[in-house]
Amino acid sequence: MNDRDGTPPVRSIEHYLFMGPVLRKLGDAGFFYRMTGMSLRGTAALIILGSLASFFNAGKLVFELPTTSAIFGGILFQFFYILAIYAVVHVFVIRARDIERLPPQEVYMLPLGAVLVKMAGEAYAGFIGLIAIGGGLYVWFTGKEVGTILGPLQALFPVMRDATFIGGIGFLGLGVLISVGAIIASYMIAEVLRQLGTASPVAGRLPGPP
Repeated sequence: MNDRDGTPPVRSIEHYLFMGPVLRKLGDAGFFYRMTGMSLRGTAALIILGSLASFFNAGKLVFELPTTSAIFGGILFQFFYILAIYAVVHVFVIRARDIERLPPQEVYMLPLGAVLVKMAGEAYAGFIGLIAIGGGLYVWFTGKEVGTILGPLQALFPVMRDATFIGGIGFLGLGVLISVGAIIASYMIAEVLRQLGTASPVAGRLPGPP
């Protein structure tokens, strides 16, 4: 209320616009970390739901295999597929918690980026490594190319077109090498980001709204 004539105070147009408060929130490291952590947990839940379709599609193929040993190989692949999804989801949950525990600071995007890069490398390495083990077993027990059960997952790494025992070893070894390479590369990039954040006290600061 206006103290002189009792009329309500006149509010500026900024009072009715929402981007100012949003930008101020995004400039708050603590809020940004919490928002990122919640987003990662939501993504983990979506990964679980999305993986169910691939799991059941692969299950149909498994029980259409001609022999008992081939079906057993398909079941082993399914087991390692479940482990791979678990690894990805668990990495997302752990890193979400780590991000939420980052200390609020002026330079907050570089530390956040370091954790996200590590998370990406860890999740990819865990998924590819476990799928490679399951895929190798699948080839050995079924005598079929691993691409027959991977479906759209083939896009994540090169698929060996060899259905022999040696082909299974090659697929397994390739997956392990990719996993190790992903870990090394992601950790190196994360270390660079962490060092940049430490060495540049004003880097990454987001200006507030005018």
